[in-house]
Amino acid sequence: MNSNFPILFLLLIAALSGLLILFLYKKASGTTSLMWLTIVLGIWTSAYFLHETQRAIVSTDIFIGINNLCLAAAATFFLFFTLAYSNRRNWINPYTISLLLIEPALTQILFWDERFRTSVFDPFNQAWEHIHVLYILHLLAGSLIFLIDTFARKPRAHFFKAGTILFGALIPILGTIFISFEKGLEINALTSILAYSLGLAGVAYGKFNSALIEAIPLTREAAVESMDDGWMVVDEQGKVIDMNSAAERLIESSREKFYGQPITRILTDWDKLARAFEGIKEMDFRRSMKMQNDWRYLNIRVSQLSKSDGTQFGHLVIWRDITEKKLAEDARQQARDELFVLLNAISSAASRSLNLDEFLSQSIYQILYSFKSQAAAIFLSAKDEAEDQEKLTLHTQFGLPPEQLKIISNTATYALMYNLLIDNEENRPLIVNDLRADERVPFNIRNLGFNSAVLIPLVTYAQQENTLLGCLCLSRIDDAPYTQDEVIRLTTIANQIATLIESARRRQNAIVATERQRLLRDLHDSVSQKLYGLVALTEAAQAGIEAGSKIAPLQVLTRIGENARQAVKEMRLFLYEMQPVDLKDGLISALHHRLAAVEGRADIKARLLADENIKIPKYAELALYFITQEALNNTLRHAHAKNVLLTLKQSRQNITLEIEDDGDGFKLKEADAAGLGLKNMRERALLIHGKFKMTSKVGKGTKISVTISRKG
Repeated sequence: MNSNFPILFLLLIAALSGLLILFLYKKASGTTSLMWLTIVLGIWTSAYFLHETQRAIVSTDIFIGINNLCLAAAATFFLFFTLAYSNRRNWINPYTISLLLIEPALTQILFWDERFRTSVFDPFNQAWEHIHVLYILHLLAGSLIFLIDTFARKPRAHFFKAGTILFGALIPILGTIFISFEKGLEINALTSILAYSLGLAGVAYGKFNSALIEAIPLTREAAVESMDDGWMVVDEQGKVIDMNSAAERLIESSREKFYGQPITRILTDWDKLARAFEGIKEMDFRRSMKMQNDWRYLNIRVSQLSKSDGTQFGHLVIWRDITEKKLAEDARQQARDELFVLLNAISSAASRSLNLDEFLSQSIYQILYSFKSQAAAIFLSAKDEAEDQEKLTLHTQFGLPPEQLKIISNTATYALMYNLLIDNEENRPLIVNDLRADERVPFNIRNLGFNSAVLIPLVTYAQQENTLLGCLCLSRIDDAPYTQDEVIRLTTIANQIATLIESARRRQNAIVATERQRLLRDLHDSVSQKLYGLVALTEAAQAGIEAGSKIAPLQVLTRIGENARQAVKEMRLFLYEMQPVDLKDGLISALHHRLAAVEGRADIKARLLADENIKIPKYAELALYFITQEALNNTLRHAHAKNVLLTLKQSRQNITLEIEDDGDGFKLKEADAAGLGLKNMRERALLIHGKFKMTSKVGKGTKISVTISRKG
């Protein structure tokens, strides 16, 4: 048995064990190169073992070829390790690898070609073998130099603790020097395998198990080159004398091309800045620069460079690319501006709208457009009096065709959405990024054709209590889901809408309560008084008849008839006033309806004369209607008029409304005290920038006119 077998067996076991250990640390810098070095040692050892035992498989010629190849591969991977470990990984590139493959490839070609083997690999002079060993020595010497250069820049404590790694790099060099003098193939191969194995063990131990301050030494040059900020040195003449890779990327030029060039090629106002630098050690400013295809935004810091005696010898310019930050800030500012505009638009819609439906319709259209959605809906909760529980119903929608609307507006969908809102105790937005695959969504809704959706609860916060009013739903057809920023803005908008809905409901309730009080007061002051007068006349006549007094029946009946007719007039007026105001067909149509419903049934001849093609501004129609109604109510209740004439005339610049009756009239000085609602009419005319005028004489009737501009 060959005496080298135990050593070869141990080396093979050590290679397998080392490969397993290195695999566990595969993410560490340089470990990949050590793993390949271990694989090379394993192949090398196996080939040696087969050469000694199975010459038929691995002959001497084959082993010499493998030995030369493994020797070069081991030295190359050792070099790759030192480059990666010393933060020179960028040196390992296809160009470098190609250069390192030239000598090993040429060695194999010359060895396996019979024409060259006898001359180049002559056993007496071994010319090419010396060249091959010299090549290996250069690779190993370079590895050692790189390590020494890296550790020499560190404090002495770190340099001494790195001794194991340096010793591990030195052993393969010593082994290679030994085999350059030794002529035996077996001893050369064994010496090389042992040298690289010991070197690998020393390097691995120093890297993974020693008490190094830095597991991977970081040099100043590597730190500067790895900086994201551009680093540039400018001398006193304003010429660039050094820069790092980040600066090269920013100015889109290499250090070699820009070396010695004036910095004014980049900073055109450098001379002005240099003059302003007097007495200042550092200066910060921002610049925007046009690169190849886009603009870059930079934060630039210029610092003085001074010697130990205070003499200034240049400037250090730090370039920080803030383009992404600037664009992000601009995007956030634009989003804030858009949100502010949208909130203003929603608030304006709330103030302009006549009812909640109109407000929500305008709001939902604004939201749909701003958030690039294809469909939107607002569901509101209301109490079902029959079942005495809250239910959710579709109140407003936009973008849903009739067939989809049928699927959305059904009891099952309402119940599902209401349960989602109730279960969502913290009132958080519900985001569905893939509507077609989300199992929370019913099957029929998944097939509506939308890809993403978001549901925002409409909640009001008052007195530490949250009131759920409903929800806002948006959906998109495209694949872009709703971002977190969009959801935050939608939540703000939903809170605003919820507040406005609550305010509108409270205002409506207050209006209803006020109107009820007014109707009760008016009924008491008018109809009730007339009915009470009828009762009093009837009881007085009855008492007179029973007492045998002489009563004129015709006179009594006449008075009873007058009171009864007036009570009927008042009642019809109240019934008409309880109906909602409808101006959808215009002011003239609404006035015709009023005259037919009230004055036409009260034995008053009422006419409306309007110019042809008269165009009344929309902003003025409602005010003119209420002014006319107030004037007609006064005529009906107080004037005892037989005729009423309404006139609408237009000129080039103005539109004039006149209400004239032939009633009792009154003194103008006593008009406000009489409670005829003149103050309300004047205020309504003032709101539309109109001129209000009233004339009246006792026994001659009353005339009211309002003049407004056609241009608004």
